Amino acid sequence: MRNAVLLLLASFALALAVAASACGESKSNAGLFSDSDGGVYLALGDSVAAGSGASDGNATSYVGLVDKALRERLGDGLELRSLAAGGHTTQDLIDDELPAALAALRDRNVRLITITIGGNDLNILQSSPDAAACVADVSDPKCPVAGILADTEQRLDSILGTLRDAAAPDTRIVIQVYPNLFSGTGHPFEKAAGMAFGKLDDVIARAAAANDVRIADPRAAFEGKGGELTHTLDPTPDFHPNDAGHRAIADAFLEVLGLSTPD
Repeated sequence: MRNAVLLLLASFALALAVAASACGESKSNAGLFSDSDGGVYLALGDSVAAGSGASDGNATSYVGLVDKALRERLGDGLELRSLAAGGHTTQDLIDDELPAALAALRDRNVRLITITIGGNDLNILQSSPDAAACVADVSDPKCPVAGILADTEQRLDSILGTLRDAAAPDTRIVIQVYPNLFSGTGHPFEKAAGMAFGKLDDVIARAAAANDVRIADPRAAFEGKGGELTHTLDPTPDFHPNDAGHRAIADAFLEVLGLSTPD
């Protein structure tokens, strides 16, 4: 009798665990994987989001891989609208991408928004007379990174807040934090980039948390592997992710969505 009771309790506990897991998955993906097919996937951001570095921007970029994974669940009726553009900063996203994104959101059929933005905000350092101090030590008081990122954080908070307010409650919004694309390459910018990206990622994380936006985090995949996952060590150097790097970024987005990267 005692063994029967224990077996019954164990079965009951297992059933509760399975039910809780199912409820958690259902809540996590409510709307994204509803009964209806199709919908819209919006991709916003900079050159990484636009597919730079991928051998085929439509197929091997992280946006292309996320789109393929979503189509496997939502069918070919899913529409990808990529508004991302190379060189875009947070201000460019506000000026050039956000109006079209908000127009799409008014149709209430957007399932997912992915965002990669903020890295180009640091390009202003190129015109700063104190840029050399940043290469040596980003925390140097002469380095203007802190002031630049304070402005970036305000714009990010505005972008994410505006999108969250305009989107349906079950629309998934996921923003990427940046890995150190120079990690493990021995590039002169490796240390400075790691520090700068770290500070930028803190800004992204705070803005995401304040606006109920999820974070895709590919940083561990790039640690010490910048040479394998970017074109930094190619004969014609380019810091953008290669196909393997884009797949690593896609993996980070799809992990947040409870999906696996398509073959």
